[in-house]
Amino acid sequence: MKMTNFRGKSLLILCMTTIALLSCQKEDGPELTKEQEVPFEITNHFIAGTTTAQSGTKYTSVFFIQFLEDNKALFINSSSTNLVGTYSLTEDELVFEVTGGNARIAKFTLDENKNVTSAYYKALEKEYDATGELLKISETNELAGKTFKGEEFKMGGDSYQTGLIYSFNKAATSTYGSGTDATTIDKAANNYTLIGGAGFKGVNGNKTELGFVSKGKLTVFRSQGLFYYGKYEQQ
Repeated sequence: MKMTNFRGKSLLILCMTTIALLSCQKEDGPELTKEQEVPFEITNHFIAGTTTAQSGTKYTSVFFIQFLEDNKALFINSSSTNLVGTYSLTEDELVFEVTGGNARIAKFTLDENKNVTSAYYKALEKEYDATGELLKISETNELAGKTFKGEEFKMGGDSYQTGLIYSFNKAATSTYGSGTDATTIDKAANNYTLIGGAGFKGVNGNKTELGFVSKGKLTVFRSQGLFYYGKYEQQ
């Protein structure tokens, strides 16, 4: 009988210990998950956006802002020279500014998830309607091997080409082609520089193109004598 009681007590202690351990694991679970959350770092992101002049000849162009260390940032558009400026970030606003002869300012309102809810852009004394997306930098090329199709507009908002296709070469090959006939597009026709994994800038002869992909859509601005713009659905 004494041996039976001893075994019973041992089994009871083992059960209680197991329950206690399981209880601790449940309590610790949420804390471990919270510790594993990656803190937001602005330098792991970039802005991809568009600007449209509020007055004069209206056309829509694409720009990028890359965030560097020490609150420095790089502004990229169709110009041959990129502009170096500064930025400031608060809980609900991101501001980029360049001073001097190329003065400009871009402001982006952010929600609690760091999504852009509104954008403002001014270059010298000219104001623009603006859009912006704060995209996370991707280690892979989000354009490679993909094809997009849509309508292109030229200065003034007139339709220029319907069914225009952009086709990007496979990974590790930074080239692309465009046209309205998919069977004749040369994917090696144009070189481009990858920006943040989801954006590109191609300078080929007298043609400069900038674009970015987000949520399955490619936004592109083209400068080639005149200015052209379009949004294209991934095929």
